[in-house]
Amino acid sequence: MLVLLQEEDPQVHGHHYDLRRSYPEAFFTHTRFGNPLMLIGSYRFNKRSDSKGPYLRWVCTRKDTRCRATAHTLDNIIVMLNNTHNH
Repeated sequence: MLVLLQEEDPQVHGHHYDLRRSYPEAFFTHTRFGNPLMLIGSYRFNKRSDSKGPYLRWVCTRKDTRCRATAHTLDNIIVMLNNTHNH
């Protein structure tokens, strides 16, 4: 399912994000240790520890493979997604 938003482009940390762009739907949950976890398809993303507030940055859980897939969310809505995984 794709989510298409019709809002003005927000500016966060000097970056403009196009909310009219379609991104896959994300599901938010927690790990067994209580840490935030975002699921996009079959891929899992951990919240970066330095992310706080409504704007969050996420990284792929497969650090061991040096995966560079990332996502940015604003109030749990994906505003940027690099969903290119190397695994």
